[in-house]
This record gives sequence, C-alpha cells and structure tokens, in this order.
Amino acid sequence: MSLCLISTSRSVPSSLFRRSFLSFNLRLLSSNQYNNDIIQAEKQQLKINPTTPKQSPRFRRYHYYLFSIATGALIGTIYALRHVRKHEGNLPEYVTNVELLERKAIETRPVPPPVTKHITFDALPRKNFPFNITLYQYVTCPFCCKVRAYLNYNRIPYDIVEVNSVTHTETKWSLYNKVPIVVIENEQIQLNDSSMIISAIESYLRQPTKKFKNIINLYEAIVQKDQKGNISFNYPNRYFIFEPAVLDRLETTNEEQQSTNNKQSKSFFAKLFSRSTAQSNNDSKIVQSENTDKKKSDEENEFERQWREWVDNKFVHVISPNIYCTVGQSISTFRWFSKAGDWEEIFPWYQRWIIVYLGAIVMRGVAIHLKKKYNLNDNVRISLYECGDEWVNTIGDKDFHGGFEPNLADLNVYGILTAIEGSDAFQDLMNNTKIQPWFARMKNLVEPHRIDTSIMTILECTGCTLIAYGIPFSMFVFTIAHHPFRIIIAMTSAFFWLIPMLLSSLLWFTVVPLRNQLAFAVPFAVLFQEIFRYLFYLVIKKAEFSLQTVQMQELTAKGMTFDRFAVAYAAGYGFGFISGTFSIVNVLSDMTGPGTIGIFGHSQDFFIATAFLTLAIILLNTFWNIIFFTSLDKGGIHRYLGPALVVITHMLFSCLTLLNRTTKPTYSIPIINGYVILCGMIAYALFLRGFNIRQRLSRQ
Repeated sequence: MSLCLISTSRSVPSSLFRRSFLSFNLRLLSSNQYNNDIIQAEKQQLKINPTTPKQSPRFRRYHYYLFSIATGALIGTIYALRHVRKHEGNLPEYVTNVELLERKAIETRPVPPPVTKHITFDALPRKNFPFNITLYQYVTCPFCCKVRAYLNYNRIPYDIVEVNSVTHTETKWSLYNKVPIVVIENEQIQLNDSSMIISAIESYLRQPTKKFKNIINLYEAIVQKDQKGNISFNYPNRYFIFEPAVLDRLETTNEEQQSTNNKQSKSFFAKLFSRSTAQSNNDSKIVQSENTDKKKSDEENEFERQWREWVDNKFVHVISPNIYCTVGQSISTFRWFSKAGDWEEIFPWYQRWIIVYLGAIVMRGVAIHLKKKYNLNDNVRISLYECGDEWVNTIGDKDFHGGFEPNLADLNVYGILTAIEGSDAFQDLMNNTKIQPWFARMKNLVEPHRIDTSIMTILECTGCTLIAYGIPFSMFVFTIAHHPFRIIIAMTSAFFWLIPMLLSSLLWFTVVPLRNQLAFAVPFAVLFQEIFRYLFYLVIKKAEFSLQTVQMQELTAKGMTFDRFAVAYAAGYGFGFISGTFSIVNVLSDMTGPGTIGIFGHSQDFFIATAFLTLAIILLNTFWNIIFFTSLDKGGIHRYLGPALVVITHMLFSCLTLLNRTTKPTYSIPIINGYVILCGMIAYALFLRGFNIRQRLSRQ
C-alpha cells in the first residue's frame, strides 16, 4: 500500500502538496502499525485470561429450577429414610388387628362378585353346610384344585370367580394377594390359604352346632410385614382339625378353673361325704380307657396332618417343573388351561393373550427356581415318579389313605393331580407308577355328582328375554297401548293377580311341615288365581255400565262399539304378563350373576326352557281369561265347560312344571304339553268368539 501511495505522490505536480501528502502517508502508516500492535496485544491477553461468555437470564433461571428440584429431592429422601428407620419393624394398627383388616377388605369387595360358574350337585351333601361360598381361584392352580376337590367330595355348592392371573382385578380388594380365597357370604368372612380353608370347614362339619365365627377365631393369622412393606399371612395351625371334644374343652376352660377353685374350698362335710377310693379308681380306669381311644384318634389325625404337610411342602413343588419344562411346553400348557377354564368366555382376547404368553414365560422361570430350590433330579419326571411311589407305598393294601374312605390327605393329593390331568406329565405318572387305581377310585367318589352351570352372558340373557317377552310386547304395542281403557283393565287385573300370590305365600309359610314341598303350594296357588279371576269378572260385571260409558267416549269417535271380548283380552293379558314376570325375573337375574332363587343348574337349557315356559304362561293366561269371561257371558253349557276347562288345564300345566325340579329334569315335557294346551285354548277362544274358518275361506 505504501508503494502505491509513493507512486501516486510522484504524479502530483505541486511539491507542497507532495510534501503534505507524504507526511499524511507516514502518519497513516504509523497509525496502522499502532493498531496492529494493539490487536496483537489484545489477542495475547485473551489467550492468557480468557473471559466466559455472558449468560442469558433464562439460562440462569433454569439453573435455579434444577437446583431447587435437587434440593427438594435430597430433603425428601432424607426424611423418608428417617421415617422408615423410625418405624421399621412396627406394623400399623389396622394390620395388627387381623379381624379389622379383613372386615375392611370385605367392605371394599364388589358385590355381587363377578361369578363365572355355579357348582351344584344332584345328590344331598354328605354333611350340611348352611352357608353360601364364593371361591376366588385360578382354574388350574393346584391349591385351588385342593379346595374344589374337598368341596366336591362333600357336595357343598359354591360359586366360582375366575381371577385374572396377570392383572388380579377380581382380588384387588383383598390384602391377601394369593389364591384361593373363600368368602362365606352369609357371615361376610374371608378365608385364606387352602389348608386353612379346608381345616376350618372340616372343623365346622364335625360340630355344626358351633358358630362358624368361633371356629375361625381358632385359626388366627400371624400378619408380617417385610422391609419393602409387603404384608404376608401365616396360619401356624392350618393343618389342625378341631374335634368336638377339643372345642368343648376350649369353651369350658373358665368353668373348669372355677370348679377347681370350688374343690379347693370344700368344707369338712363335703370332704367327708366325697366319693370312695374304689369309685375314684374305677373312674380313673374309665378316663384312662377314654384317653387310650383318644390317643389312637390323635395318632390318626397326626398321620393325616403329616401327609397334608407333605403335599404342600414337597409334592406340589414337583408339579410345576414337570409341566413347564420348556417355554414351548409352558405355552402349550397355558393354552390347555385356557381351554379347560373357558377363558374365551371369561376374559377378553387381549387379556387371554397376556395370560397365556406372559404367564408361560413367568412360570417357566418359576419352574427353574423350584428345581434348584428343592434339589430335584435333572430329569424332573423321576422326581415326580418318586413322589407317586411314595404316596402309593403309604396307602399299602388299603383303598385310600384314610382306609375305607378318603381322608383330607387323599383329597389334597387328588386335587393336586387334577391340576395337571390334561398334561403329558399326568399321563406319564399314571403309566409309570401304580397310582392310577387309587386316582380312579377317588374320581368316582368326588366327581360324579358335580354339575357346572356357566353364568350366561348379557347377550344370552337378552336373547332369553326376547323369547319370553317378544310376542307379549308386540301384543301390547299393537292391541293395548293405543287404548287407555284397555291399559287400565290390564293394570287392574295384574293387581288382582298379586292378591292370590300373597295368599299362597302366606299359606305356604304357615304350614310348616309342608313348607319345603313345592307340590303342596302349586294346587292352592292355581285355585287362588282362578278364584280371583272369577272375582275380577264379577267386578267387571258390576261396573259394566260405568265401563261402557267410559269406553264409549273413546270408541264413538272411531265408529266402534263396546266389545266384551276386548275387556276379557286386556284382563287376561294383565294376568299373564305379571305371572310371567314373576316366573322369570329371578332367573334372568341369575343369568348374569348370583340370583335370588336357588336353581338346580342341571343343564344350561334351564334358562332357555324357562323363557319358553314364560311365553307359554303369558299367552295361556290371556286366552284362559278370554275363555273364562266369554263362556260366562255366553251361558248355556259353556257357562260351566269354559271355567272348568280353564281350571283343569291351568292345574295340569302348573303340575307339569314340577318336572323341572327333579334330579333329572325333563324340560321338553312341560314345554310341549304347554304349547299343545295353548293351541287348544286358542281354538276354543276363537270358537266362543264366533270365528268360523269355513266362512272365512269361502269369503276369500
């Protein structure tokens, strides 16, 4: 640049200007050099002392937020650790009181429970158990199978709630997080642990005069909480059966102590006239003999108790490794569980998919853990065969472990085996050990009288409702709904039907010896209904003039005349509709859950058969009323023939329905006969109406 300036200066003609320009050029060069030196010095200074970039206010605000969160988390962690250490090992008050704990859990339980099956029996129970039982279970859980085997053997009816093994939705109300769980509905008592459930019910059956709550109090639970806060229940005496003598001794402990004190304070005369030494020796011999017999019974109970513990502590742990040998076998096992437990009808497809595949993976891991924990053979089948042989050897030449009849140990082993009955492990056990004859004998005793009644779905309930009320509803819409007068007649006749039902109930309740005999109440119910049908006819006849006035105001505008047939039809419809409603309303409620009446449940055809019978009852009452009223108005022989025919056919049809309550119900007989009677009643009603089919055909 300086060269350029010098060359430029040479071209300037004036020397003065040239001198001034050169001086300016020198100053410019010196200033540029100075600026370069300053820049270099600043760069050197930056290298020595670098400065931080200036932070924005928003960035500083985020720092404050993060610092506040970290400080709060630190303070909360310190407080939580101190709180846990302070209360470590101490249970909350509501946990130490087990009775209060279970009562709170029962109060939060959904009512009614989501029952999936009713289990009933076509034979009388071995011993009466007057309580309703709800069993929360997994269908293939060995411990649940134990409880079912016991209930089936004693023929105790119960309801089943199938629990989702992944979500546990059905048992979230309970702090006891295992199955089975039994709820005694009448007493609102929750029973946990399969062995405790069996022992408690068995203790009650051996002395049913005792209150069930008093027996449950003998099986007190020890509630423990681990460091993670998980609550566990332990029942130390869950294998003990309290005999009647034991219960009596427990209840009379205070009385014995009081009598002992009285003996010590006897007076001189009481001691003088006390029993002789010989008599006391005889009494001691009797007591000794009783103790000997009791000792033998105690030995049997102890033997049974030992093998019940063997089932829970050894045999059951051999099952899982044998049915979950591989992941593929676990999946196939769960698919069989799905089929055996009707999961397609109980759970949605996505829940069923989760249960099958996730459950298979989890149980495969459990099987590996059990194999290591209990030192099972590498070939787990050998361990299974060893347990089977051990059980057969202890039975010996007897039919059962309990002798001529199975005891609780027999039922426990049988229940465990039913959990794997459809698997390859079960077939291998039957083929490679001698346990098969015993299992067959047990199955013949436990299973023959059991009847499974699946709970119908809402869709099936709707279908049965439409069968029963589809035609009657159409009749109401097209023939009654548009006529206020007919609606009034139908409602009044329905009220009249309720009166004979009330009288029948009072008679049934009053005659105590025949209270349980339904065949005793049916004829009287029919007679009361027909009597009040006649009384309603007299009421209509008495108020005929007023009714004609009311109805004529309605019919005059339509150009119609007063019709006695319409009055009889509306009254019969009211009789039939209320009668059909009472006959099926409880059955319909039982389709989707526990109903208010007891049904035998011998066949799932019970519901659809009841729907068709209800339809027949509604239509029959309608045409019975038409025949009854019209024949009385017609006079002549029909005045006696019509009412007699109505009473006879009503009695016949009602008695035929009693066939549905037998141990082997025949639904077809009352249904077929009912509709045959209905066809005859329709024909006779049309005849009384003056309907002539020949004239109708000739007009066409």
